[in-house]
Amino acid sequence: HILTEFSLLVKELCPEASVEVTKTLYEDEDANILVRPPVAWTAEACDALEERLSERSVDILLQTGYHILVGVFDTASKD
Repeated sequence: HILTEFSLLVKELCPEASVEVTKTLYEDEDANILVRPPVAWTAEACDALEERLSERSVDILLQTGYHILVGVFDTASKD
């Protein structure tokens, strides 16, 4: 439910983004969400999206204790 809500927020803010939800844990998080906006997005737009999603992630953590890590990857700068 929480992950669905979060994924819908990503799609609301960036309908063209690809969203990958993984429950592979690296530290103490409950889930990881990887977001890849379209190639046309600037690094600044990606940063702004990541900031907005991070704010929501903190809200969810404080409200529910569910820890979501989110990463927004600038697809134009693939390594």
